[in-house]
Amino acid sequence: MAKCYVCGKATKIGRSLTFSAESNPRQFRANLKRVKAILEDGTVKRVYVCTKCLKAGKIKKAVKTS
Repeated sequence: MAKCYVCGKATKIGRSLTFSAESNPRQFRANLKRVKAILEDGTVKRVYVCTKCLKAGKIKKAVKTS
């Protein structure tokens, strides 16, 4: 599974508990988006970034020029 390019957030494994205390496996998935980003060396690359990092402005998105 993919993980965030900036912070490394990825899918976590856990359990869901029912009312009768039965536990079933489940996955907590990170809210990842695939964006074109300008990296530190100036190159443009498609990477997975979580929405928390996008909103915080930790990555610079590449602007489409035509």
